[in-house]
Amino acid sequence: MFFAAALSVGSGSAALADTKGEFAALVEALHNEIAGCWMPPDMKGAKPGPIVVKVRLKRDGSLAARPTVENPPKAKEAKLLAASAVRAVERCAPFRSMKRTRVPYERWRELKLNFAPVF
Repeated sequence: MFFAAALSVGSGSAALADTKGEFAALVEALHNEIAGCWMPPDMKGAKPGPIVVKVRLKRDGSLAARPTVENPPKAKEAKLLAASAVRAVERCAPFRSMKRTRVPYERWRELKLNFAPVF
């Protein structure tokens, strides 16, 4: 299994030029934090596709709301994967990388995290 931190900001400002690579560094740091907390389920049967978890954060890197799954899956294996992804985000919060970043809060206050299983 593999966790891919495909992050985007709800306002669309993540697409702004990042000439110093600070947003990319933030994405990598967040990926590393969450990957250490993710315990994906043992997948037997169908192999689910990526799960996207929407996250709202406070300035201190803590959760502003409970993470939610975008387009909640119906298949049993996908539901297990989605639940494990939400638990990983909750387990890792608050995120240390957000406390240290110079990236403006508006760019990372709402994120979409892509949990992509690789089999």
